[in-house]
Amino acid sequence: MRKTFFLLVTLLLAGTAFANDTYFFTSGGNLIPAEEKNISIQMKSEVITIVLQPDYYEITVDFNFYNTGKTTELLVGFPFFEAGIGGHGKIYDFKCWTNGELKDYSDMPLIREFSNHNYNAENLENAYTRTIAFPAKKSTSTKVNYKSEYGFDTDGQIIKYLYGTGSSWKGSIGEITIILENNLPYARPNEFELPKGKSTPFTRIADNKWEAHFYKIEPKYTDCITIHTGNILDDTGPKCFPSYFKFNRVKAEKDWLFWYTRPQLRIVRNALYALHGYNFKSADLKELFTEWGKYWYPEYTVNPAFTENELSDIEKYNIQLILTEEESRSK
Repeated sequence: MRKTFFLLVTLLLAGTAFANDTYFFTSGGNLIPAEEKNISIQMKSEVITIVLQPDYYEITVDFNFYNTGKTTELLVGFPFFEAGIGGHGKIYDFKCWTNGELKDYSDMPLIREFSNHNYNAENLENAYTRTIAFPAKKSTSTKVNYKSEYGFDTDGQIIKYLYGTGSSWKGSIGEITIILENNLPYARPNEFELPKGKSTPFTRIADNKWEAHFYKIEPKYTDCITIHTGNILDDTGPKCFPSYFKFNRVKAEKDWLFWYTRPQLRIVRNALYALHGYNFKSADLKELFTEWGKYWYPEYTVNPAFTENELSDIEKYNIQLILTEEESRSK
């Protein structure tokens, strides 16, 4: 289904009408010069912080530029576009700073078109713009922050950030740092499209926060960072839970647990007990599995005769593996 989704998005970006407003995404983009000029300014680095909240995601990007030439003023734009129909998914609460100072901006058409870039004016025609002064032989820092609704496919939510427009500056993008924070209670990141080239893998810097670095990026103009999320129990349909749940069927590996938060690990571990009708003492788990279990097959019902002996060897192994990981996160 996901391949079909990307085909539809590709057709839309080529100018074809999008037929289904369930499948959409919004993309905010990298800062770009909004007018045709001889660019002497390098994008040395950008730190992209993506925070996943239950009803929206928030992106903050800190840019560091260096002007290799003479002092210049540029009209700089933050491009954005929306795929889908019906007004879904627009970015909102946009703010921008230059050298730490909050700045005003205008929503206006992009009026630049560099011949050496794959610039698609039809799809990236608007931007939040402001004028920035870049002193000669000095660094300039800028920052943007905004919120967006999620895109969706059949497996979960979609997050996008259009980093490819950073190719408009002089040379390659020196470094991109991605910091991802997950505050979704029942979903985890499970699929990524990331900048290509030299990079470090994601490392966990807090229970619900990860970081990765990418170097000397030379993207295509329309390249996006894309993150998909999935249900923590892999309960995505069309078959009922536990059809796609692996932890009761296969011995798990430690790296399977990397993208789960500690509270999510607790839910996954206890789902193995719920499959056998365990009568939960914790009120939150009792409420959660009673509600979710209405849609399971077989439905969750309390088994008053439950004993640990009902768990399979695989389930016991996975429960201990998850518990060990939970305990390691509290240190």
